[in-house]
Amino acid sequence: MTKLARLVFFRLGADEYRELGARDAALGVLCAWIAGIGRYWDHPTAGAAQKSGLGSVVYVFALSALLWLLLLPLRANRQKYVTLLAVVSLTSPLAWLYAVPVERMYPVGVAISLNLWFLAIVACWRVALLARFLRRGANCSAPRALVLTFLPVCGILVVLQQLNLEHAALQLMAGIDRENPIEHVNDATHTILWVVTSLVGPLSLVVVPSYLWMVVRSLSGRDPDAHWRPR
Repeated sequence: MTKLARLVFFRLGADEYRELGARDAALGVLCAWIAGIGRYWDHPTAGAAQKSGLGSVVYVFALSALLWLLLLPLRANRQKYVTLLAVVSLTSPLAWLYAVPVERMYPVGVAISLNLWFLAIVACWRVALLARFLRRGANCSAPRALVLTFLPVCGILVVLQQLNLEHAALQLMAGIDRENPIEHVNDATHTILWVVTSLVGPLSLVVVPSYLWMVVRSLSGRDPDAHWRPR
């Protein structure tokens, strides 16, 4: 638990990241399962599959696999899958914030606004934790860590856009009832999505070519990160 707290509060060092193993990953998966259950425990219309919490478990395994694949061509930054699974899943306690039953404490409009704030805080915190791991644990230079942090984020958002699921995903994660939304909250979600989707296109045009260039340099043996180590 001490290691988990140190990770969540940006205190793990480079060697400690590399020492993360199967036991840490198992604890992280347990935390992800609890987070998945907590997301829906008081949701009146959630199905059995949602209340089981397995969706969050699948998510951490899938995101870890994506990161493993992205790092695989970068010889200086490759990581063991179990290490990535531990890093990703041990951020799950942040998502326990979604389990706070604000709907029972405040009017519906205030509760949904709070859930949107919870979503923003947790998302930004977890992205920052990923960036720190890439910088310290995976030996990435600052530009490379930045590209590898935003590449999966852009990929997920682009897939949601192509499938026209971005509204549903935001409403689901923020606990918004799509059948009975209130007007100002509905306007807020549209504003958030407009800002995010407006940024993802230009950002993708930067991070995707940058990643491909890094792969080419790594495979050609001219990788500057091969000689870089975190301080």
